[in-house]
Amino acid sequence: MDGESPPPADAGDGAPRTEDAAHEREARWQPPRTSLLGSRPAWTPRRLVVALTCVALLLRLPALGQRVAHFDEGRVAYWALRYHETGTISYRYIVHGPLVQYVDAALFAHLGASDAVARLPVAVVGGLLPLAALLFRERLRDEEVVALAALLSFNPVLLYYSRFLRSTLLVAACAFVAFGALVRAVDTRRVRYVYAAAVLVALGFAAKENALVYLLVWVGATALLVDHELFRPHVAETGTDRVRRYGQGVVDALRGPGRRHLRVGGHAVGVVGVALVVTLFFFAPRTSAGADAVGLWDAVARPGAFPALVDATVDDVRRGLSYWFGGTTEPGCHKESVVTAYGCFLGRFLETLALGAGVLSVFALGGVLVERYATSRPRPVVLFTAYWGLVSVVGYPLGTDIYGAWITVNALVPLAVPAAVGLGFVFRRARAAHATGDRTRAAVVGVVLLLVAGQVGVTAAATVYHEPTAADNPLVQYAQPTDEFRPVFDQLRAGPDGLDGNGATADVVFYGETFVAESADSAIPPACADLRTALPLQWYVARADADATCAADRQALAAHLTDADARPTLVVSTVADADAVRPMLDGYTTRTASLRAPGRETVFFVRRDANASVVSRERGQA
Repeated sequence: MDGESPPPADAGDGAPRTEDAAHEREARWQPPRTSLLGSRPAWTPRRLVVALTCVALLLRLPALGQRVAHFDEGRVAYWALRYHETGTISYRYIVHGPLVQYVDAALFAHLGASDAVARLPVAVVGGLLPLAALLFRERLRDEEVVALAALLSFNPVLLYYSRFLRSTLLVAACAFVAFGALVRAVDTRRVRYVYAAAVLVALGFAAKENALVYLLVWVGATALLVDHELFRPHVAETGTDRVRRYGQGVVDALRGPGRRHLRVGGHAVGVVGVALVVTLFFFAPRTSAGADAVGLWDAVARPGAFPALVDATVDDVRRGLSYWFGGTTEPGCHKESVVTAYGCFLGRFLETLALGAGVLSVFALGGVLVERYATSRPRPVVLFTAYWGLVSVVGYPLGTDIYGAWITVNALVPLAVPAAVGLGFVFRRARAAHATGDRTRAAVVGVVLLLVAGQVGVTAAATVYHEPTAADNPLVQYAQPTDEFRPVFDQLRAGPDGLDGNGATADVVFYGETFVAESADSAIPPACADLRTALPLQWYVARADADATCAADRQALAAHLTDADARPTLVVSTVADADAVRPMLDGYTTRTASLRAPGRETVFFVRRDANASVVSRERGQA
């Protein structure tokens, strides 16, 4: 609310109500359900939210495969493709939770493997996220509900990372909708929302391990709300009196009928059980027929193997949590101490908020101030999400070692609620000015809102669509290739125009110390390639179903070039190493691309007959 108090707490006969009765009436009071654009039922908040959600989906789906895969995208997409091809998967904590890998594998089976298909699950979740605004319709005003949906639909950071194969938005969406489900459970007294929240929390954990951090933040935000409710110096009842009264209520409830206790206890066990079952389903390994290790479907067929499956799953999860939460913190951001590294990461975090989410950030701050200091009874939902978001702003830079703008998603999603409150406050001021005939004030506020919408649109167009890989894009992380190189890998695919089956020992050769690992132990083939420098190239090799190997020096490369009729289709080298091998690659043309943003210029030596086919294909697509 924006300083407008609930209806008076006086009785109809003019006698003042008791303190408890006033509090009860305030608790029951809801914001007016008036239409935003008049009395026409076609423009109800519910329908506006649905319309905004449709627009959000439309913004996330076009040209979804336009951007070359990021380092992390290539790694996750590879393991999804591997599961699709082999039916074998286990929890690999280095690529976070397995949820998106399962979904991608199913999509690859029906739509084929591509960058667009790999990003589709995140795009759909990001596009549907504005619907979550309806979960708060009993706690927010109509204009705030619509503003919340609009902020979740059009914020450039959320839009960019809705088109990015990374689980950050998935876990943020699961946590936000789970919180909304708990709010609905309180509003409706329906236990099904609690079960839905349990499933969503488990799905969030299956998406990314920091779902546990969300739960801890919720505990902290709840503690702050409790403190806020107990520290009320302007009412007759003190905090200790309130604790004593609530404590007595709990004691009386425990002395009540046993059937109620059984029902509550049964639901508590059911909620925990549902969360554990969902977690086990996603984290349990899948194995191929004849494998020594036990898999989920083996345990379903042979219940006696179930304890071994649980042990294997718990052990995998324990190792993952130990890696992400139990390790020592090393300074990042090229700093010498954790303190200076934190300052660096926090500065970059705030810079991302300013450049990519300035509107949401400013209105969130305004909404917090309005709700906290300009209302007679601040709403717990708004304060809770404000605490949640502000703690995320402070905390996530401390928990990162390599900065990526995607960590701001963890703060922006909850901060969208107080931002909607701030935006609704401005909207109501404009509407009130128009209603009272203050056209100048209404026009000024209207122009401000139009400028805000224009700023969001321009920022989204530039960062998401026009320059999604540019090095100066504040949302682009260092491991994002900046140039297009996919046609040379697309040509490796088998087919009428492909070059497979030419007798070559390998279709692709990674050359030079930069790309070749000291020990051939990479989990992603070729085992000899260094994942730190070569990704996401391995994803495109795997997608093309091509054979790849390595050549650390000129002599090793020469061994692959001895037979003129069986030379590799593609040789990958850095610019620094390219001059040394260029004379050896007669009959090859070159294509140069930056494998990082900016940096690591990479030379692709393409066999001339393959390059001719690539050029022909590109012209045909144009």
